[in-house]
Amino acid sequence: MKTKNAILILAACGFLALGGAKVYADDAVAAIVAKSLKSDNEADKVKGLDELAGQGAKAAEAVKPIEDLLKDKSAKVRAHALLALGQIGAAAKDSVPAMAALLKDPDESVRRTALLAIRAIHPGPKVMVPILGKLLEDADPAIQGRICNAIAEAGAEAVPGLIEALTNEKAAFWALIILRDIGPAAKEAVPAITEKLKDKRPEIRREAVLTLGAMGSEAAAPAVPQIAALLSGADEHAGTAATFVLGELGQIPKDVEATIRANTKSKDQMLSTASLWALAKVHPEDKQLRKETAEVLVARLKDKDQFVRVGAARALASLPPAPEITAPIWENAMKDADETTVRYAMDALAALGAPAVPRLIDALRFEKFRADVAYALGRIGPPAVAATGELAKLVDDKNSRVAHEAIIALGDIGPGAKDGVHALVKVLNQPDDRDLNFAAIAFALGKIGPDAAESESALLKQLASKDDTLRLLSAWALAKIDPKSADNAAKTVPLLIDGLALPEVQDRLLCAEALGDLGALAKTSMTALKKAATDEDKDVQEVAAKALKAVEKAAAAAAAAEPLKPGDFVVTLEDKLEIGVKGSQGQVVPKGTKLKVLEIRGAWVGVRVEGTDKTGWLHAEQLGRQ
Repeated sequence: MKTKNAILILAACGFLALGGAKVYADDAVAAIVAKSLKSDNEADKVKGLDELAGQGAKAAEAVKPIEDLLKDKSAKVRAHALLALGQIGAAAKDSVPAMAALLKDPDESVRRTALLAIRAIHPGPKVMVPILGKLLEDADPAIQGRICNAIAEAGAEAVPGLIEALTNEKAAFWALIILRDIGPAAKEAVPAITEKLKDKRPEIRREAVLTLGAMGSEAAAPAVPQIAALLSGADEHAGTAATFVLGELGQIPKDVEATIRANTKSKDQMLSTASLWALAKVHPEDKQLRKETAEVLVARLKDKDQFVRVGAARALASLPPAPEITAPIWENAMKDADETTVRYAMDALAALGAPAVPRLIDALRFEKFRADVAYALGRIGPPAVAATGELAKLVDDKNSRVAHEAIIALGDIGPGAKDGVHALVKVLNQPDDRDLNFAAIAFALGKIGPDAAESESALLKQLASKDDTLRLLSAWALAKIDPKSADNAAKTVPLLIDGLALPEVQDRLLCAEALGDLGALAKTSMTALKKAATDEDKDVQEVAAKALKAVEKAAAAAAAAEPLKPGDFVVTLEDKLEIGVKGSQGQVVPKGTKLKVLEIRGAWVGVRVEGTDKTGWLHAEQLGRQ
């Protein structure tokens, strides 16, 4: 692959100044390194790194210990170490290879910070060329994508460097991909991108065409003649890309329209698909052309070739809606289709996300493939919110599979599907679960969250169900809908605690998650959560540990908010406090000494040292809750 020298892409992408902090004296650096950077505590490390960042270039002597923290297990520490090195600037140049390695970090914030910090150091192409070349060469496609995305996030600021990178043979491919991701904000690169249409390598010409299409019709207008010229060349892939882009820009020169019309009959299905779509896009008033185009595109949604299916789906989704034309075509195309073919079509549309939603809503009209369409809308998730009304009509469908998929789709849409709550509750209130969909409804209502408050009474009834799954999901949903209800928690917490011991991993995960949502109301679950934090499943361990932390924190905050009363236990917050009465020798106690509250007079608290008969008075500000 063309990864060896991503050259200049990062090094010349521009520069970003990082914010400053308090400036310390030079002799403070060693103390910070010793006290904070070598600590085992994450907060101490972060604080020390931020202090060194505030030193800027004066903290140059700390570069090595800061660089060591780039390998810390905490993503937060790694990110702050990067920021500190970026603030130190040129003196941290030798750390750039280690910093660049974090462009592959699994944590998105670390990757983004690595880019910003490297740019702040200004290492120059001589440093960055071999580093990025190695990174991209060794990386799998997902890592390559992360690196490119990190650069693209710089937006217009990255464009000058990318324009320069286009002049380098080995960097041009990646520069085009990143410019395409940046889109119209990179319009100043149009002349340089247009030059790449003449490149001898077909993959560069193809990427250059697609990148021009991403610049927008106005910015790319000067390049239209050069794009159109590719249709007369021998490179079919570049010709297909050029056809697509001309349609996307809405500009087909008259002298090439005949070629595009002829290409609609091409044996190359990608080229013919692109040609039909481009013509329909540029001539929206031609209903006959639109009909012919829709017929071909819908038929190709069933093609065995995944690329043809995806191309047809993209083309169909980007045409203006015309149900009067497409609805009959959908019906005719799908009436004899087998289940596999329908799934191909739905998967292709679902992969497009929001643009496919209008087409899928249209497709719900056809009974034969409603279940598959509902499933596809669920895969799209929140962007499919416009389908809520139609899906809500299907939650009690006579076909149990259709009803099930519609219910799950509403849950996958999430809070945006609040208008479907009433329909879900109506089914949940039926006397029997004839289609075994009650559990799915409970799950969907929980995913919708607080806007599903109407369902609380129906869910509370299901807590008495003989169905373990339904009972558990109802408790989970109630925690999601109203996590502050003490009445609900009194009924759900025991069920959720029991659920932590169920054999199914997914059940244990849901229970731990819900208990964490309930916070202080789930304080009786702490023992069970501690045990779950040692679960044999790693995911359960993580979710339970997070829930335990949330419950403990919320319980402590709730206790702190209550006024002290006799019988409570407190601890001293300061060292060497004297417990006694005025005019007599008292007992001096260290910080953290446990005391029992005997009496309260305003801001003064009468206490007794636990385990002794020594009593006295302390100010409330000197005490903390036990």
